[in-house]
Amino acid sequence: MYKAVIFDMDGVIIDSEIIFLECFKEVLQEQHSCLHKKDLTTMVGLNAKQGIRILADLCDNPGEIMELYDNKLRKLKLNYSSILNTGVRELLAFLKEKGLKVGLASSADAKDIFEVLEETKLGGYFDLVLSGERFRERKPNPEIYIHAARRLQVKTSECIVIEDSAYGIEAGKAAGAYVIAKEELRIPVEQKGADIILPDIHRIKDKILELTSC
Repeated sequence: MYKAVIFDMDGVIIDSEIIFLECFKEVLQEQHSCLHKKDLTTMVGLNAKQGIRILADLCDNPGEIMELYDNKLRKLKLNYSSILNTGVRELLAFLKEKGLKVGLASSADAKDIFEVLEETKLGGYFDLVLSGERFRERKPNPEIYIHAARRLQVKTSECIVIEDSAYGIEAGKAAGAYVIAKEELRIPVEQKGADIILPDIHRIKDKILELTSC
């Protein structure tokens, strides 16, 4: 029986991955970079430090590119409420009513996570919020999900993880959780490692209901 649902943030709670990727493409074009679109998909689901490691194998100035990207992204001043994925608030309310434990485990830095939660007024729905910056290795390392299950006082096999990136899916599966991928068709991200891929939050809610009613 599943007792907890653990969410990723970017791409799941908020529709941010496509914005991040487009912003990154703009920086590369401004820098006359020869990186290809297929190279950029490896950045989905990573934090800045991980991104620099990926870029180091693809270009000569990874630190400079990431700094320019970070500056451009902050100038955008994203309105997180406007990019909240449809159905998220209803799903979180449903999970709480059902008595399931609810966690958030994101590779993002804590300040960014809490900025999203404050602006969207979703913080009260979560029993646990974890940032990848507190762990030695971020996703695809499963440590964040193993730790989340322990803090929620459940087994990882009793957890449903909702992810969108290949790194997050790999982390959830390695932890021993049941992983639902929120389908992403705008970016060629690899999601086949998930237990099931569903097109939207409404379908995810239906699947969670099915899994927790067994």
